[in-house]
Amino acid sequence: MDEIDIRPVAVDERRAATDTVRAALLNGPTTDEIFEAGQASWEGTTAIAAWDGERCVGHVAAFPFDCTVPSGVKVPIAAVTRVGVLPTHTRRGLLSRMMDRLLRNSHADGKLAATLIASETPIYRRFGFGLATETVSMSLTPRDATPWRVAPGPGSMRLLEQGEILDTVPEVYERAARWRVGTISRPDWYWPRLLSGATEPSSQLHGKGTFVAVHTGTDGVDDGYVHYVVQWEEGFANNPTGSGTVRDLWGSSPQVELDLWRYLLGIDLITTWRAEPRPLAEPVRRAIHDLRAYRTRARLDDQWVRLLDVDAALSARAYGPAADSVVVAVHDPMFDTNRGSWRISRGGAERTSAPADVDVEIDALSAAYLGGVSWHDLATSGEIRRDTPTEVLDRLDALFLMGTAPFCGSMY
Repeated sequence: MDEIDIRPVAVDERRAATDTVRAALLNGPTTDEIFEAGQASWEGTTAIAAWDGERCVGHVAAFPFDCTVPSGVKVPIAAVTRVGVLPTHTRRGLLSRMMDRLLRNSHADGKLAATLIASETPIYRRFGFGLATETVSMSLTPRDATPWRVAPGPGSMRLLEQGEILDTVPEVYERAARWRVGTISRPDWYWPRLLSGATEPSSQLHGKGTFVAVHTGTDGVDDGYVHYVVQWEEGFANNPTGSGTVRDLWGSSPQVELDLWRYLLGIDLITTWRAEPRPLAEPVRRAIHDLRAYRTRARLDDQWVRLLDVDAALSARAYGPAADSVVVAVHDPMFDTNRGSWRISRGGAERTSAPADVDVEIDALSAAYLGGVSWHDLATSGEIRRDTPTEVLDRLDALFLMGTAPFCGSMY
């Protein structure tokens, strides 16, 4: 393995690194147009590649994002992306070497955690990542949704013109979405790619459209939006069989999100709406007339988290009103500063030399960190010791679990 050189990616090496990742993810080489369109996403990114002579054979990178944690604080994270090794060089430890470099660099750069959306779920536990948030893929049939069980909220809807979408939506996202634990920042380069279908004229003569609609509160402030695609499934002479796909839907409150769904379900000619990813528990399911109109098609893993600075991360989040504290001993094979014990109470977290109530590996603590994973589930699944006393697990759940499940909802 000494002949493999692992180093940061220079500007003139980005194209080679891009094509390496594309090959690892079953895509052919990129075009000049696509590569140039993605250049902005490299700026500020930590990128590390493996080279066998002049050939790039592996790559990992991380975006400098932030993530909302329980308490509403937005902490700096390394959003791991562009991970891949050529099939000629797998099973040689290259990914482990690159990931070790990336995580150590991110830790030194002050990132409290690393996060990622996994292409394959078995890969990342060995690097200390734990599954922290989950999503659903769902469908909803408008004809069975009405009458609604709740009245519409105050406010109004408007359909954005193509020319105003990029000037409007990013600000609404920051205002309306970032209250939700697990959401991440979306930099300027992210939006043209995400909204390209809605901001460009359609090349189809009939049958498909991409739109963005915004909800505005009674104070005149935009407090939610939905980005969606609609299309005909069959010819005009048949009964309406239009379908809709929700690409992005965020509101500053559950009521606003209900009103965004109310808008969608009121669009004529649509017989089915589909969306992925969506939060585990969306209010619309219980607010419509027939619960079975909302169908969960799949439950999916969403964001994997790896704490890089346990002390800072535990101090950054808030905890529930548990009556007693819990002392958690943490084991981390990568970072010495993450090894130790912390007393966690409703008032916060602090290092302690007191005997531990529970011993955990870094991946289990990382999974529980955002408040979407029960410590009872971690014990049952063997991610922490099964003989951990029930009363300790009860206290941990009272401290960590959130009333609203965390949700990332952004692909990177």
